[in-house]
Amino acid sequence: MTLKNRSGQPVAAADIDALRTAVRGDVLGQQDDGYAQARLVWNGYFNRNPGLIVRCAGAADVVEAVRFATRHDVSLAVRSGGHSYPGHSTIDDGLVVDLTRMKGIRVDLQQGVAIAEPGLLLADLDDETYRFGLAVTGGQVSHTGIAGLTLGGGIGWLCRAQGLTVDNLIAADVVLANGEVRRASADDDADLFWAIRGGGGNFGIVTSFEYKLHPQGACRTGVVVYRGADHRAVAEGVSDFARTAPDRLGLALGCLDLEDGEPGIAIRYVDTAPAEDTDQLVEALAGFGPEPFLRTSETMTYPKVQQLSDADMVHHRRYYTRSFMIPTITADALGTLLEGFQDRRSPLTQVGMMLLGGQVSRVAPEATAFPHREDGFLVTLLGGWTDEKDDDVNTAWCREAYDRMQRFTSGGVYVNELLDEGERRIISAYGAGHYKRLSQLKAKYDPNNVFRVNQNIKPAPSVQS
Repeated sequence: MTLKNRSGQPVAAADIDALRTAVRGDVLGQQDDGYAQARLVWNGYFNRNPGLIVRCAGAADVVEAVRFATRHDVSLAVRSGGHSYPGHSTIDDGLVVDLTRMKGIRVDLQQGVAIAEPGLLLADLDDETYRFGLAVTGGQVSHTGIAGLTLGGGIGWLCRAQGLTVDNLIAADVVLANGEVRRASADDDADLFWAIRGGGGNFGIVTSFEYKLHPQGACRTGVVVYRGADHRAVAEGVSDFARTAPDRLGLALGCLDLEDGEPGIAIRYVDTAPAEDTDQLVEALAGFGPEPFLRTSETMTYPKVQQLSDADMVHHRRYYTRSFMIPTITADALGTLLEGFQDRRSPLTQVGMMLLGGQVSRVAPEATAFPHREDGFLVTLLGGWTDEKDDDVNTAWCREAYDRMQRFTSGGVYVNELLDEGERRIISAYGAGHYKRLSQLKAKYDPNNVFRVNQNIKPAPSVQS
């Protein structure tokens, strides 16, 4: 596969050789050792062949790669963890700016911060910070990259207690479309800082993140499993429980098949700071109507908690998702989710939701580009399968299950769980007011839309140069 510009013309070999000389990292073409593995991303649904992969050794390599792409009018994609649901970490014919080797991390105990490079996975960040009894809000899968997670918002087990990942971002170094490096913080380029906290990769490539850290010890976690037939009692119980649940308690619901073949509802709880009332909280979760089918409880380190979903999200499986937010769980909503789960076409498909609120809701919506600060639940329909011949039936299931749930949704959606679903859905991820401001800032920082392989925010025409 030859590197091509946007017009479909090959980039001269001499220009590619010059790029190889200019960077410290590796520049991989299709014939080079390591290319076949480097081109693969987490979601096996996307099988793309970049024209060139630049495996950056540092920020200077990122600058060189961006300047090369703009100079030769080459489309570029940015890869950190490669965990993008819609495959935005890769691109056919274009250039991939690969950050996976940029894995530096430093914990500054005096300042209470972690300074981390974008090639880190959550497992790397969690392991290093937890050794000091500290943590920052992450996601729920340890092999997710920190960069995409952070730039889209960052929803995980700690968010109710400590806010989203973007709420704990103090500063970032950003390579802009013209190759300029900017520091973004509340005091340094506040517009850029606002935009990258939820606006995804639209505004540049972050080469360093600075996070506020919080004390973090072992967690208490477990599941309470009910039969699907008890979904009305479960919906009522969870709704009542969520209204008074302490911020330290993370809560997620998922559908599953019970051993006797009946559908079930699993409530996963994570008490991120166990206290005297932990047992009382667990008992309350086990008191929704009939006796639970199963209940478990154990003490676990925070990094281990972060790995609980890893086996359900393995690399190179085929994934297709729909995501949305609902203000509360009703019996009809939970029953409809169960029906969708029972109709799934693959045993690898997952249906679940996560409780928001807590500290997430105490941040003003206008404070960051991530706008969804209301209480409620994030619902995820995730089709999973392994064989390409099953693509159509599984993607159709996901869309149909999503359509069934539309009467319950608030209209909001988490940008990190969007596929390529069109501009209307991107606007839904931000709201009209946020999207307008983001579009204006896009015109300021990336007027030519160099960073477009993402949930793309188009530059506002009125302020384009």
